[in-house]
Amino acid sequence: MKLSKLIAVNLLLLPILLNQSSANAEEKNELASVVLEPLIYKSADSTLIENIVTKQLSNPLYSTGYGISIRNLTDGSVVFESNADDSMMPASLTKIYTAASNSLTLDLDAKFVTKVKFLDNNVYLVGGGDPQLGTESNPRKADLEDLAKQTAENLKKFNVFEVNLFVDDSSLGPLQRPVDWLDNYFRSSEVHLISALNLDDPLAPSQAPEDPSITTGQTFAVYLIKNDIKVNGLVYRKKAPSDAFDVATEYSKSVAQIIEDMLIISNNQDSEILARVASDIATKDPSTNAATELVLKDVEKLGISSVDNALSDTSGLSRSNKISPSDFTNLIYKSVLKPDLIIENKGDPTKFLTIPSFSIPVDTWPVFTGLPTGHGLGTMEKRFNEEKSPGRGVVRAKTGTLNQVITLAGTITTKDNSFLSFAILVNRVEKPNMVREELDNLLNEIARCECAVVNE
Repeated sequence: MKLSKLIAVNLLLLPILLNQSSANAEEKNELASVVLEPLIYKSADSTLIENIVTKQLSNPLYSTGYGISIRNLTDGSVVFESNADDSMMPASLTKIYTAASNSLTLDLDAKFVTKVKFLDNNVYLVGGGDPQLGTESNPRKADLEDLAKQTAENLKKFNVFEVNLFVDDSSLGPLQRPVDWLDNYFRSSEVHLISALNLDDPLAPSQAPEDPSITTGQTFAVYLIKNDIKVNGLVYRKKAPSDAFDVATEYSKSVAQIIEDMLIISNNQDSEILARVASDIATKDPSTNAATELVLKDVEKLGISSVDNALSDTSGLSRSNKISPSDFTNLIYKSVLKPDLIIENKGDPTKFLTIPSFSIPVDTWPVFTGLPTGHGLGTMEKRFNEEKSPGRGVVRAKTGTLNQVITLAGTITTKDNSFLSFAILVNRVEKPNMVREELDNLLNEIARCECAVVNE
């Protein structure tokens, strides 16, 4: 056995190797071939899947209204559908559409830039739309405290110890709020007004700030004061002059990582900000209407019609959103493929992002890689948590929840390696916890099924 293979086997399957003699492992080399050879996925037998699904859907919990689509990821063919062309409230499954649009419009290796500029004793905190601009409680993201420290150090080099502070959130225009968002979304801090300068602080109060940009500026002022820079008066909004010079810069994670994070934890704020940035870059219009139109148009570029679908926001909080289960499974299938597209944008991405020297081709892979695994990450962490649950590790899915709405869409691998995309949308739900449990039961049955087409 080659050394590289032996190392790989030992690292991946150490518990098994401890129960085998090294001589036997070296003689047969069977274990290494299982670990190192790529898995060959298969198509599912539609009759076997239909038998499982129809039995589960006979539960009265689904009688209020549902739609389901299951599709082979080997070739995109439909395995089973029921009410799958009916456009329904998707809740946070909307973010799958938004992620696809972001992936087409934004350079996945690019990073958001937050700058501090200075001129005539005025400091300008310039927002570039970083949805994850954090504080010391978010050490893995662009850090507002670090930005203040850089600013203070550089100001002191010019003997500046007292400044006026302004926030510049002009890159996305005025603060936005989709028309049909409920007030309680803000009271519970489900989302903030959409701004180019948004502080993503998990230790912040549960009540959303009235003005996210000013709140971010006030926090920045506190950090400047801690670094011995006096801030005069209140923080106001003002566009930085064109001749102001940079004194500090912070960079975000890559766009791809932010899209994945948005899907994994179902972050409403990230989804809305990303969509506005993409819309400004694509059309020079960051408005809600332009952002939702762009999402539908981008999905159409992947070959999925939006004739019967509608979006009023890009996170899924709106109850006006309508998307069909079949379109979701088709989009997930398309995201696994590499789209052969050239995207031409009208706007200036450098308002928001630092662009890599070598841009990667258009791809939608973060839609798939951002789907959290059952009993693993984010909103799927507590799903399939029963010991030996067949869905553990083989279900990757985006969850969706609104009042009387339970949805789930993603991928699943059967026991004999049929690889499927699925979308299940249930509206007018009366018993949400029970419906959620039944969805998991259905997927457990599919996961344990030996449903692959024979002699494929």
